[in-house]
Amino acid sequence: MIRRSWRVYITMVTRLCVVGATGKFGRMLLSNVPPDFRISGAFARNENPLCGRTLKEAGIGESDAIIEGVSRLPDRVNGCDMMLFVSNPQVDVANVHVGVEKGKKIVIGTTGFDKEQESILRTHLSKVPSLVAPNFSIGANILFLLSGVLSRFASEYQFTVIEHHHTAKRDAPSGTARAIVNALDPHSRMRVITDRTTSPRSDGEIEVYSVRGGTVPGIHRIIASGEDEFIELGHTAFSRKAFVRGCYAACRWLTLKDDPGVYTMRDVLG
Repeated sequence: MIRRSWRVYITMVTRLCVVGATGKFGRMLLSNVPPDFRISGAFARNENPLCGRTLKEAGIGESDAIIEGVSRLPDRVNGCDMMLFVSNPQVDVANVHVGVEKGKKIVIGTTGFDKEQESILRTHLSKVPSLVAPNFSIGANILFLLSGVLSRFASEYQFTVIEHHHTAKRDAPSGTARAIVNALDPHSRMRVITDRTTSPRSDGEIEVYSVRGGTVPGIHRIIASGEDEFIELGHTAFSRKAFVRGCYAACRWLTLKDDPGVYTMRDVLG
């Protein structure tokens, strides 16, 4: 094995079970599988019409793994080394215990969890080596780090976050926008405002605006407005392949971890 910065190079093949195989991100992941991964399981909603077909037959990559309903997870999880959840909050919370009970390493790329779901999820994930990422893109995670730097100057600037995603995205604000807010306000001292029509701006607020339209994979902007100047930071994903590369990098990194705990992309990037 050779380690170079955040990039991890390993020669063994990791058997990966993907929950959310037929979603937009799941399809992209399964259509771009690196040679050091093998898809040992692909799962979707029990009523999904693609269940029973192989991924190849469904036009999702070249694997002969059969797409199955999530109810089959307990019977199939023994055949994998790692579980990757890119589904929806309800499916993840209801099924993550299956992997934990089998001692599997787990990666969560789903967003939109509420506080109760996050608590349940982390209670399970703390028992195995796991990783949670609202955004796998390396560039977006650099933006999180820069947001942390900006947070030190909250007395000098007012923060606004603007995020733009494709029409079908369900959660708003996005998981990435929420992560930016957490980095800008790590102690949760500010109020998050998503509607400016009701009142003028006051101190102690972070504005967060969501735009939905087209096929945009993800655009995030941070505006730090000062009295005589402003700073603008941003990240644009041209393609979901940016998330795919980061996701497999995170999975590789987690293969080397044996200690139980919930890791993040910040740990991956060092």
